[in-house]
Amino acid sequence: MSIEQKIEGNIGKLFLSGEIDLDGSPEVRENIKDLIDKVNVIEVQLSKVNYIDSSGIAALVEGMQLSKSNSKEFCLTDVSNEVMKVIKLAHLDKIFKIKSVTGANAAEASSDPEPVQEPEPQASENVDLSPNDQTQTQSNDSEPENNQTEETSPSIKRDDDDGDKIKFKR
Repeated sequence: MSIEQKIEGNIGKLFLSGEIDLDGSPEVRENIKDLIDKVNVIEVQLSKVNYIDSSGIAALVEGMQLSKSNSKEFCLTDVSNEVMKVIKLAHLDKIFKIKSVTGANAAEASSDPEPVQEPEPQASENVDLSPNDQTQTQSNDSEPENNQTEETSPSIKRDDDDGDKIKFKR
């Protein structure tokens, strides 16, 4: 692991690379604390980090909390795929302020990374989600006549009340 600090005006940049694990996380923590004492904005650049464990994530969370308590801004920039997977797994992508994601693995990171846009989710063409008249007439009947069971052929319908869920009925 290597750490480099740069101060540009009121912005402190911390460039991390390599593996951030139990051995390296105390050093990351100390560098973040040092920047908090010197500047108002802390940016942690993670494009060259190819591994981060829970202690490395904890160091980033502590830095964010300490920044907040000192009324400083804390953000992550150029987050590599490896780090982003861990951040998303821990649901911290909603907690951290993330300025940009490289969209590349740390080993493939270039000197000028470009942010990658997430692809739009698309519906599968294999399932017919059009309304079925037979399904609608069955749902209008409140009780089956003479306690007969409903039709047992499988059907697929979209339940528009619950968002994008698809229900399978047998």
